[in-house]
Amino acid sequence: MLCGSVLFLTSPLSRRACLQHLSDQDKWKASSAYALIFERFDIPGQELITNGSLYDGSPPSILRIPQAEEVRKLGKDLSLTVRVPDEFGVGPDAYLAQTEVFHLLHCLDMLRKEISYGPYYFPKFGNNPDAQHTAHIGHCVDLLAQFIKCQSPVDVILFNWVEGWDQPFPDFFNNHVCRDFEPLLAYVNENPVPKDVFLQMKEPPVGYPVQPDASVAPFVGT
Repeated sequence: MLCGSVLFLTSPLSRRACLQHLSDQDKWKASSAYALIFERFDIPGQELITNGSLYDGSPPSILRIPQAEEVRKLGKDLSLTVRVPDEFGVGPDAYLAQTEVFHLLHCLDMLRKEISYGPYYFPKFGNNPDAQHTAHIGHCVDLLAQFIKCQSPVDVILFNWVEGWDQPFPDFFNNHVCRDFEPLLAYVNENPVPKDVFLQMKEPPVGYPVQPDASVAPFVGT
């Protein structure tokens, strides 16, 4: 897989000058489907180098720690989308929503736990996880793969000669231009859906359409 993705690169490397006059927010909008958060929060950009080390360092990355301790513009039909009831006082046009990065991170965390299976899932499932758990893992793998292919990053990975390695080794410490995640996380944490909304929304209002979903049906109790 890795060898098949290798290509020849001619120096020099340069950025496209035509993008230099755009703000970070303009770039995010140009590279994303419509998202309301762009109208409410300016997501700062940052340049960073990814930690591409094959083995973990010190302190270890939290994602490598194997133990548990450590709407309309979206093209959606608003008549089918869950609206927050008026009694919660958040306005007549408030709909439940989630920023996708947090779902993707949830899926990544599911896979991290699956690799370390024992401390996370063995107490519940033993060696035989149920169909819903298996489907959840498959869902996460599929969504992450779709997202990666959708983004199709074209950042360049060069190669180095590395001691103890008998062939050129990829340099995974790449430069990236990124949306700064920490301010985005802070914004979302400062503007959450109140917990009592979810606690009280146990069933749809009378007459509200309920969507059949063949992919969920096997796991819904009868």
